[in-house]
Amino acid sequence: MSGRDGRARIPLGFALAGAGALAALWFLREALAPFFVALVLTYLLEPLVSRLSRRMSRSLASVLVILVSLAVFILVLWAVLPVLYGQVERLVHALPDLRARAEGRFLPWLQAHPAVAAKYRSALEGIDPMAVLKGAGTAGAGLVGVLLDAITLILVPLIVYYLLLEGPRLHQALDDLVPRRHLAAARRFAEDVNGRLGGYIRGQLGVSAVMSVLQAVGFAAAGVPYAWLLGLVAGCSNVVPYSPYITALPAALVVAAADGAGGSRLLAVAVVFTLVQKVEALYLTPVWVGRASGLHPLEVLLGILCFGFVFGFPGLVFAVPLTIVLKVAGKAALKAYTSHPWFTAAP
Repeated sequence: MSGRDGRARIPLGFALAGAGALAALWFLREALAPFFVALVLTYLLEPLVSRLSRRMSRSLASVLVILVSLAVFILVLWAVLPVLYGQVERLVHALPDLRARAEGRFLPWLQAHPAVAAKYRSALEGIDPMAVLKGAGTAGAGLVGVLLDAITLILVPLIVYYLLLEGPRLHQALDDLVPRRHLAAARRFAEDVNGRLGGYIRGQLGVSAVMSVLQAVGFAAAGVPYAWLLGLVAGCSNVVPYSPYITALPAALVVAAADGAGGSRLLAVAVVFTLVQKVEALYLTPVWVGRASGLHPLEVLLGILCFGFVFGFPGLVFAVPLTIVLKVAGKAALKAYTSHPWFTAAP
């Protein structure tokens, strides 16, 4: 084997070590959840830390940004959590009555469609009205669960601090692992992916927050009970594109119908919901997310279908970030292809 061939191929041992590292990350994904959350938060806070570090030390800038972010987060929880908890509690206690109303209203239609009625009843048989509150009250019960939850809460801000503080050093350490002849290309690739992912995460969280408020206001205007709770469901599920039509709209229609809404009011609920979703599809996502991620809507749909088919629900959640990485990799591969002598050779 010539020296050139040796430089062109990755040694088998290195390739196996890389594959083993990826496999370890996959098997330890639950244990590494705090690191993933911290990485997302670092993407959000990094631009602000970089700006402040021009006027003060990076350590002080990181601490200041984290403390301010925690304060804002606590204030938001203090303002929103009581309202949401009150609606959840009322909904849980009202479930038997809502079920009875829904059955009374739709029973004639269900009797005319026995197959649908059987599926409906089997889905409702296991509902316990107090299950949600009981589950919330006992989540993390036991000494081990409490300790793990506490450690996670403490670790996330700490990991964010170190990622913000050591960001430049981590970049340099990664640069040192790249062969010198590929360093420029690797840096371009990493900067492209980093910029797109950071813009996507910041834009998507902004879109989710705005959509939660807009959908809650829309539901309230249409007279839907538990409007803020349903709005939060719609906004949070917006992380998976187009999913609010499955997670929020049917629930809003069922709750409104059980509350006595007629056909015209149900139509109004669907129209208001769709109009708010169009605001997201035509403005918020293209401007806040699309420009930063550089993805065409068709590429988003293709990524959702492919990654959702292969990985299930996690694939739906991470479809857009993974599609971003694949698009950047494909862009680099296409550039290498069009500059290859085989492609550029004269006919």
